[in-house]
Amino acid sequence: MLLPLNRCLRYAPRTCICQFSTTSTASSKIGKSPVVIPDTVTLTKLPPPKHKNPRETPIGSLQVKGPLGKLDLSLPPFITITETPIPSSTSRRATVTIEDAKIRQQREMWGTWRANLQKLVLGVTEGHSAILRLVGVGYRAAVEGGGRQLQMRLGFSHPVDMSVPEGVKCSVPTPTRILLEGVDKTKVNQFAANIRAWRIPEPYKGKGIFIGEETIKIKVKKVK
Repeated sequence: MLLPLNRCLRYAPRTCICQFSTTSTASSKIGKSPVVIPDTVTLTKLPPPKHKNPRETPIGSLQVKGPLGKLDLSLPPFITITETPIPSSTSRRATVTIEDAKIRQQREMWGTWRANLQKLVLGVTEGHSAILRLVGVGYRAAVEGGGRQLQMRLGFSHPVDMSVPEGVKCSVPTPTRILLEGVDKTKVNQFAANIRAWRIPEPYKGKGIFIGEETIKIKVKKVK
């Protein structure tokens, strides 16, 4: 008696076709790329402080010093930064490496620490900046107190006064433009976010405080 084809396939012996990957562990493309260190920048590695609790992971720091100032970068013990000279140039090349590429935590943080180093080198040589735009009827800003106090008119019944943090330079080129400059990118962006929080851009009239080239999509009001 002949069985239908579908029943023959049901009773046919099955073979396992599972395959396991044997490729090597992928490395970080960002982490492997070197950071160019100008001749005006020096990198100094500081030893980790002594902790009372021996279970705590020792965290060292790297001091990046340049013409605009100096910044510190905390480094975990598995990160190593090596400097090598660049042929026919006064600059140097800094390479970030990790101890074991098979450990997932180290692979995940590899590119992050390389990006942090690049951010600090750029900050002590060129600096970071953020431009804020005040969009709204009567919105304007001014700097008082020798550049340490920012006053804004944002449609409230009272002016908004904000103290400029240390390490950040604030200027107002025009009444509706605020320019923030500083060595530390984190401080500059955080202060810009604090200013924006007073008037977050709204989608119906397009009013608010915009950072850089930020835009917002205008919504149409529902008419009954």
